[in-house]
Amino acid sequence: MEKARLTVVLGALLLLVPLWAQAQGILRGRVTDAETGEPLPGANIVLVELQRGAASDIDGNYEIGDIPPGSYTLRASFVGYRTLEQAVEIRAGVQELNLTLQPDYTGLEEVVVTGIASRTSKARAEVAVSRVNTDELLQQNAYQDVSQLLNGKIAGVAVQPATGNVGGALRFVVRADAALNGDGQPVIYVDGVRIDNAVIEGFGAGGQEYSMLANLNPEDIESIEVLKGPAGAALYGTSGANGVVLIRTKRGRVGDFRVQYKGVVGANQQATKYTLDTSPTPDVANSFFRDGAIRQHTLSVMGGTGSVRYYTSYDRRKEEGHILNNAMDRQTFQANFEAVPNQKVTIRANASYTYNEIDRPQNDNNILGFLGNTMLFTRPFIFEDSTDLVNIRDRSRITEFLGSVSATYTPIPNLELQATIGYQGSDFRQDRTRPQGVSITNNGERAIFTRRNQQYTYDFNARYRYNILSNLEATTIVGGQAFNRILRTFFMEKENFITELISNIGAGADFIQGDEGFAHTREAGIYVQQEFAYANKLFVSLGLRRDYASAVGRKAPSIFYPKASMALRLDQFDVTPDFFTLLKPRIAYGETGVLPNPLDGFALLFGAEPSGYGAGATPEQIGNPEIEPERVRELEVGFDAELYNRIGIEFTYYRNWATNSIIDFRNPPSTGLIASAVPFNVGEAWGWGFESSLTANVWRTRNYSLDFTLIWNWSRNEVKDLGGAQPIFDGFDTNVIKEGLPRSAFYTFRSEAVFDENGVYQGSRVITDENGEAKRFYLGTPYPEHSGSFSVNFRFLRNFTFYALADWQLGLKVLNLTKQFQVRFGGNKERNILAAKLGLLDPDTFEYTKGIEPLQPGTPEYRKAAERHAALDGNYDGNFVEDADFLRLRELSLRYDFTDLLRRTELGRHIKGLSLAISARNVWLTTKYSGVDPELNFAGGRSLSRGQDFLTLPHPRVIYGTLVITL
Repeated sequence: MEKARLTVVLGALLLLVPLWAQAQGILRGRVTDAETGEPLPGANIVLVELQRGAASDIDGNYEIGDIPPGSYTLRASFVGYRTLEQAVEIRAGVQELNLTLQPDYTGLEEVVVTGIASRTSKARAEVAVSRVNTDELLQQNAYQDVSQLLNGKIAGVAVQPATGNVGGALRFVVRADAALNGDGQPVIYVDGVRIDNAVIEGFGAGGQEYSMLANLNPEDIESIEVLKGPAGAALYGTSGANGVVLIRTKRGRVGDFRVQYKGVVGANQQATKYTLDTSPTPDVANSFFRDGAIRQHTLSVMGGTGSVRYYTSYDRRKEEGHILNNAMDRQTFQANFEAVPNQKVTIRANASYTYNEIDRPQNDNNILGFLGNTMLFTRPFIFEDSTDLVNIRDRSRITEFLGSVSATYTPIPNLELQATIGYQGSDFRQDRTRPQGVSITNNGERAIFTRRNQQYTYDFNARYRYNILSNLEATTIVGGQAFNRILRTFFMEKENFITELISNIGAGADFIQGDEGFAHTREAGIYVQQEFAYANKLFVSLGLRRDYASAVGRKAPSIFYPKASMALRLDQFDVTPDFFTLLKPRIAYGETGVLPNPLDGFALLFGAEPSGYGAGATPEQIGNPEIEPERVRELEVGFDAELYNRIGIEFTYYRNWATNSIIDFRNPPSTGLIASAVPFNVGEAWGWGFESSLTANVWRTRNYSLDFTLIWNWSRNEVKDLGGAQPIFDGFDTNVIKEGLPRSAFYTFRSEAVFDENGVYQGSRVITDENGEAKRFYLGTPYPEHSGSFSVNFRFLRNFTFYALADWQLGLKVLNLTKQFQVRFGGNKERNILAAKLGLLDPDTFEYTKGIEPLQPGTPEYRKAAERHAALDGNYDGNFVEDADFLRLRELSLRYDFTDLLRRTELGRHIKGLSLAISARNVWLTTKYSGVDPELNFAGGRSLSRGQDFLTLPHPRVIYGTLVITL
């Protein structure tokens, strides 16, 4: 009986299924380009209220099924196009709706972050925000690190690797860089988590460092946004003085399931061969270079439904540097999930794991380097035998986890609550091994350095949007942030190993050094922002942040950072010509700060000291309980414009003022407190400049399109006050912080020729002032006054795409320490030729001096040669500060898209996309600099020493091919 009843129920249900299906609606159609009529594969079509959608197929067709009848908002979006929103009425049965999307040549429809918890379209933004969307770039190129994704692509921002080492240190230069304290770097967030932007030297290799940013996989990045100064970053609080970089990783999309493989094969090559003009033994120097193999494989899966979206990937990049003993093997796993259980709640979880091995070569200020043994003397390997150099190992192993969980809750319409908790943990271990043959060791050396860093980010905010009047919209934002960092380090060095077969550090007989370190820093802030929008024409924002930090002195005053900004859409009035589709002047003001050093706020700290009577305590750190952050204020004025829907112009002029800069002073010896200098808030510096960009689509048809971007920046800064302190020099007495000069300026000595009464050259001497004292000269800055880039993207014959990027710097100076020490050790060709002309060197000494006849003293030619010879005196750094303006063809690629061909075959049903590209980086360089590469610094990426080329590895030329398959 029960079985019969069950049969009847099941039968009734089966009869209802067709009726239920018939009651549901189906929406289908085709998505095309509004200008060319071309289908847009991969466009995302979503019914907003249901969070249900689909992605268009290879022919641009889409279909959304099982839609309950009713009224909905349909949203169609595609990268590089303006989002389309329209109301649709769904009825039972099938409905056709074709969609056309308008190209967004200038990115006005992009939603950008304009401050913490504040986001809007660029058309309404009141501050200068730059954004890089990686989709097209990653289709044509493969990048080693995040610096290559940014450099030359954003106005007002440069990212400079200090060396050609794979995995080497990076330096961000944002606008005028006026702040005197800190490392000058922006704070960086990945999916809402503040990440470690450190460079790590560990046991030195001549000055170069490892970069923790080398652990980021560019293939997982969807977009990068940059707030460039206090005017935009004020509500991020202390540490936002040098801007904020916001990185968003890739996410799944509703209805768009895809599996993608990307393979890269290429090589790092020596870009410029050494010659006798740059090395006394060029053939030997060049022999240590190689074609370093690059192999990269990336597999990713992404997709989503109305309630769940996901993206996951695995990537491995194995890369050999273009010199021996330099390599990187990076593996990353990324998993991003987004759940929408209902219309009020969204939960996101992002996680990544990285394992990275980097081999660092010995170079720079280092007698154990390949370049140090082949670039200075006329005979190579004066310092060390070549076999021993090859056997030196310096390897770091890095494991890193980065994760976050965030939730967004909308309890009532227009009120949004959001909370994020994030964690980044990394373990870094460096192992350095010097074999027994290395002369500076006693039977070999082993050194270990470890660093464990843990960072916690907490962020919560509430946004409420409401109308004060029918045409006056307001948004109130309140929130708070907290950041907690724990850092532990340890190192040990031992020598005298009985055999190389036993390399465990415990086997070393001689203990050289060892110690450990610990640091715990905390920051927090609460903020409020009020936004107004009047009739979609006038936009105003006001904000204030209250900050707290463990590094601030206990007696310091409270820290508040205000901000205000305004923009006006003039194109919405009748005063502008019709060809302006956007004309928006804007002005913004903001304040942020740079924290003191972690221990600056403690009046007195003691350290342990061993002695013959046991351990004791001695004063080690003398601080200032009233110390507060350096304060940086910025005013920016600019405009955004769009003409004919095709040409975009951005221009921003800015001025920033750093006050309360922290300057150290020594106590009088009579106080007995002389263990360290004492910090005080007495310094001041100014910065100013402009940044501009022009983007345009000049030609677009079904088979051809031409786009270009031009960026031009100009910036200056000046140190105004050091509170009576003496100039602050770098460790090599060359770069300086001095009142009246730009920050890190070259300020050093030069020499001149000395002649007797008969006009015979007597040698050189330092140039003196009117009092007979050695005179220092301001010789320029290690960063440019003008910089810019030009890029072009040309699609031709429908499926070919050509891309090129060139960048330049003007007003750049570089200290050529390599040349200076060549002179000191007799290996410089130019000075040897001059010496032969002056009768100071036997012409038969070198092949290039043979046949030179000495010049006659007293002649103009003799005097000119003598003055040049004196100007190359290797005892004075200023003689080797050179003009280093350059133009570099940075990126070049040619790509063919096989998607059209796939449409005509059976494979088109299974393969959504297939492309092949040939690319190159650092293709060509022209420069005033006499060295081989003007973009180097032997002292790494963060020190006061800047723009100093001392046996530093040049950047490689990179040539590679890329295959992308999308299923």
